[in-house]
Amino acid sequence: MKFTHQTSGKKIRVLIVDDSLIGRKLLSGILAADPMFEVVAFAENGKLAYEKVLHLKPDVVSMDINMPVMDGIEATRFIMSHYPVPVVIVSSIYRDMEIELAIQELEAGAVTILPKPYGPGHPDFLRYAQKYKNTLKLMSEIKVVKRNFTHTYSSIPANSLSEDKDSASTILSSFNKNAKVLAIGASAGGPEGLRTILSKINPAFPLPILLVQHIDPNFADGFATWLNSFSKINVKIAVQGEKISSGNVYVPPGNKHMKVDNEGNILLSSEKTSSLNRPSIDALFSSLADVYKQNVIAVLLSGMGKDGARELKRLRDTGAYTFAQDEESSLVYGMPGEAVKLGAVCSVLSPEGIVNQLNNLFV
Repeated sequence: MKFTHQTSGKKIRVLIVDDSLIGRKLLSGILAADPMFEVVAFAENGKLAYEKVLHLKPDVVSMDINMPVMDGIEATRFIMSHYPVPVVIVSSIYRDMEIELAIQELEAGAVTILPKPYGPGHPDFLRYAQKYKNTLKLMSEIKVVKRNFTHTYSSIPANSLSEDKDSASTILSSFNKNAKVLAIGASAGGPEGLRTILSKINPAFPLPILLVQHIDPNFADGFATWLNSFSKINVKIAVQGEKISSGNVYVPPGNKHMKVDNEGNILLSSEKTSSLNRPSIDALFSSLADVYKQNVIAVLLSGMGKDGARELKRLRDTGAYTFAQDEESSLVYGMPGEAVKLGAVCSVLSPEGIVNQLNNLFV
């Protein structure tokens, strides 16, 4: 099942979920000043949020995390299991050093997360308010799919299983055993797939892993901490100039692109690119194509937009082996779908199928 908000002059209908009266007034005040939005209702807890989503069918949900009765994580799971609608996490939790809860919201099916705007009078109020509105508009327009939150092959249709099995011999015979690096790009819906891959990958996997996930810079460090809580391979924030090595998963610090130079050293930058995202998946894939050419394995997971698809095609054209997440398991089939359209993908699999193949490649 897929649902999408159509932009045809209609207002964007928003459900605001926040247990704080002050928080609800702040967010509704920001939206009330913009004729593009209509606040259809408020909810003081996750249970009410779930009920109002079913009744009112908003275009997008602005969701807090810590609430009584039912928190935002559980509410998001219920919403995505029964009436999928884009859920945007809006929280000041990053100021409270509890970022991992926010990342769990992304795994539960939220499309993105951003800091709660400061109140009027704060020097950053207008900037954060505009970011809030821009994010709700953008996310209200994307397609999301129903989630069942099972992580085993039994949850995959029989035809997908046969495709995974049938593709194994092709992958093993065509894969370049001289690969030097594994690169993974992800956006909305990506954390769920990343948990599957990093929690099931062989701890002795012989390649360094470079990972770019679109995430608000305030949550970048917490994202790495969350990955480390289940990853079989050490996850670290990349440092300018360090040489990549096996036994590590590298993620860029907040608001930085991550590339590699000809010596296999990390390059971090804030330069403008053709991608609207920083970090950019295209920027990472492009540098790997320049340095390692065919000796790359690249994976593009769930996400909105096109970031990563163009340079994944370039990698495949050089002889690198490329994976894309399948539509059935993707929360948002934007990036992987675009890659498939471009002919950029050697194999289309679920995250379970991808990690299974990665574990088999070096046996």
